[in-house]
Amino acid sequence: MPLPDAPDYSKRIYELLKETDLENLSYAQFQGVAEKLFIEPENEDEMRRLVLVQLARMAVRGDWDGFLTGGGASGAPTDAEYVVMALNGTLTNERKLTAGSRITISDGGAGGNVTIAADASPVTSLVAGTNITLSPVSGLGDVTITAATPTGLAPNDASYLTLGLDGDLTNERVLTAGSGIAFTDTGPNGALTIEATGGGGGTGYQPVLPDRDGSFPASNRELYLVSCMPPWGNTQSSSTSSTTASNNPYFRPFISPVTGTVTEIQVNVNSAADTPDYTIGIYSDSGGLPNSKITEGTISISATGVLALTSFSGTPALVAGTQYHFAWVRKDTSGAGNFTAESADTCFKYSPVSQTFPNLTSIGNSGAVIALSSGSPNALPATVSTGNLNPFSNNPIRFGLRWD
Repeated sequence: MPLPDAPDYSKRIYELLKETDLENLSYAQFQGVAEKLFIEPENEDEMRRLVLVQLARMAVRGDWDGFLTGGGASGAPTDAEYVVMALNGTLTNERKLTAGSRITISDGGAGGNVTIAADASPVTSLVAGTNITLSPVSGLGDVTITAATPTGLAPNDASYLTLGLDGDLTNERVLTAGSGIAFTDTGPNGALTIEATGGGGGTGYQPVLPDRDGSFPASNRELYLVSCMPPWGNTQSSSTSSTTASNNPYFRPFISPVTGTVTEIQVNVNSAADTPDYTIGIYSDSGGLPNSKITEGTISISATGVLALTSFSGTPALVAGTQYHFAWVRKDTSGAGNFTAESADTCFKYSPVSQTFPNLTSIGNSGAVIALSSGSPNALPATVSTGNLNPFSNNPIRFGLRWD
């Protein structure tokens, strides 16, 4: 049915839009037809037909929003990157709002609110374990977790004596070896042995010997002829060969003139013929007798003259004014060893002699040294068994010590 008072056929609107259905008629096509229409009385019928087509197009496509708000086809673009609650067939670039892990979305409907919240359901409650308290007990809100001091454990602020500092203790002391003291720690569940490296002999007679702190020139402070110093040294400058070789160790006491670590032991070889290797060492003192081995080294006799031992097993740390024992033994049974030695006839007696000594008029040289009569063939023992010690008349090896 044509519009009232209008021709049946539109030569403009219907001609330009023919063969286009309302569902596929875009606003751009409609605008292209409408914008060329002049507003004048002669075009009144065409404008009414134009409004009719637009109403029909909007009814079919569902574009009423823009029409009702006065925007017409100038509404929001369909290809914008919208976030929507559900996908829409007209939009081409929207994203659907979706809840991820531990997130909930509550949709209040059109005109309402969309609420996004964190889902707390994986943690239902806090439960206090052993020696743990919660405040508040419910575990809700701001919760303070406190660890209680377990029963049966020692406090960490006691004045413990330890072998090293510990980060968990606040008032401990570290056990430290002072001068003349050595520790032997065998580890956890083992024993800690505290031993005096200087030995005995310091409670009574203590001769004072010049230390390197004196005014001597440096060249005269290097070598101490300890076997010639008091009280156990020899005052005679003459020497004799050490002709008695034994497979058991010999010992002769001496007083250290210096506090420090010995860097060299010197001896003199008279003959390099038929001479075995020798082990020489230094022992601590206990009650005037050799006790524990402090250090030792091997002398390989390959030539005559002074031999200097500089490589030791164990640290020869000595204390001035403290008594020690010089020890020597051949390492094998061949050869005697020919060293410059102090004469036993002119050495101070060191050990007791038999009560049946035949004649005090001529006392001989017995007791110049003591030896282990058994128990340590061709080696220096770690500790000396005093029950196996006996006096001998052998010549003690002349030796010097250096503290560089």
